Amino acid sequence: MIIMNRNTSPISPIKNEYMDEVYKRTVFQDYPDVELGQLKDIYAKDNNLNVDEIELASGADEWIQKAFITLGQNGVMTITPDFFMYRDYAEQLQLPFYEVESEADYSFDFAKIVKAIHEKKPSLFILSNPHNPTGLMFKEEELQAVADAMAAIQGYFIIDEAYIEFGEEYTRPEGDHVLIIRTLSKIYGLAGLRIGIIIAQGETYDKVTRINHPYPLDHVGMNLASVFLEDKAWVKEYADYQLEARDLLVDAFRKVNQVMNVNDSYTNFVFTYGDKALSLGRYLEANGFSGRFYEEDNLKETVRYSIIKHEDYSRLNELIEEWLKNQTIKK
Repeated sequence: MIIMNRNTSPISPIKNEYMDEVYKRTVFQDYPDVELGQLKDIYAKDNNLNVDEIELASGADEWIQKAFITLGQNGVMTITPDFFMYRDYAEQLQLPFYEVESEADYSFDFAKIVKAIHEKKPSLFILSNPHNPTGLMFKEEELQAVADAMAAIQGYFIIDEAYIEFGEEYTRPEGDHVLIIRTLSKIYGLAGLRIGIIIAQGETYDKVTRINHPYPLDHVGMNLASVFLEDKAWVKEYADYQLEARDLLVDAFRKVNQVMNVNDSYTNFVFTYGDKALSLGRYLEANGFSGRFYEEDNLKETVRYSIIKHEDYSRLNELIEEWLKNQTIKK
């Protein structure tokens, strides 16, 4: 079975020769102060960030949870659909949780979102951009409208940029109440190392990082990530491979545009919806390509597909064409 339901890289970023270097660098009997600083420095320089405004933890999920703990006391608001763990973490912490539903075509009315913010007055608003599961990016003015609304009620706005390297650069809302969460799990392919990044300023940075562990990540994982990120030529080649895999994925599903909706993608997956989407998804699953199906009421007729190895697209294209031909014959 070729897995297309996890939004992870289909190939490993880690070269065998990295292991000797990681072993040399790792002082197992000491705490990882130096390694933490080194990894932060590398990431900050590569992304033109102020190293004093970023911090690391065990995956982007941990930053979501920590932000909810420190900033979400009066409730968390998001859009639906979005990353399902937003609801889970709010429920774990017994925080009020509010959702603004999408339109029928999975677009969002930001005037409705702003109205809901002023009505419910959550202390924290979070959404993913690029958006999971639709794969789209929101407009700058839409994000600014949310930032302005949250500033008006003295709340915080988190933009979860897990897939940003697959998207386009954009002007982010500014202000100490705006936070960014990122990860090394997607374009960098280091999901197994669980490295999440938060970007914040001023008192907000102090609030959200005050409950972080003194040593949030281990020696080996941080050294492995640093060795990989230092290999600039390979990092670019690796990222380019995934970007090309995304383009191949979009091209493969573009064939079925006439019978279902297939979004453009600014992520490492494509989102399909409509009354034929499940039929195609089950056909592909029966033939060895497993997409992501949903149980949520507003996603029951959708299927999401992650990138795969380049060499696997030939068979995927054949299957999509076979399914499409069967639809034509049935008509």
